[in-house]
Amino acid sequence: MDALIDSEAKVHPTVTVGTGSVIWGLARVHAGVSIGQQCSVGEMTYIGMGAQIGDRTRIGAQCYIVDHMAIGQNTFIGPRVCFANDRYPKVNNPGFKRESPSVGHNVSIGVNATILPGVSLGNGCVIGAGAVVTRNVPPYETWVGNPARPIARSSKESV
Repeated sequence: MDALIDSEAKVHPTVTVGTGSVIWGLARVHAGVSIGQQCSVGEMTYIGMGAQIGDRTRIGAQCYIVDHMAIGQNTFIGPRVCFANDRYPKVNNPGFKRESPSVGHNVSIGVNATILPGVSLGNGCVIGAGAVVTRNVPPYETWVGNPARPIARSSKESV
């Protein structure tokens, strides 16, 4: 199956979309984005320019994916997850330094989680619903809360 792009989605012509992927209505996908095979991008999701999304990744509705993010394969991003890339946000900031988060493979992020600038989510980690992640999450750990903290570690084999 070729990629399916809803007629109400706005997808820049430079975006590459893998076979079997779907971009739902009112999503906005900016220049230079690469979306892998068999992915789903939910309604009203924003994907900033240059983002890279791995195969078989599902992004829920109303998510905010910042510019130049890397998201691994087989990753689940729940509805309304927000990533940030500006540590000191203010209007017309001449000192702006982009710090896009990164997401490993086989990661699961619960609804309404917030991932702050420069944070790296390791392979196989789980982020609980509503968590505010302020620092790097090691592979195969489960983090919850505000600020997010580890509550469990699983072995690679059980993920």
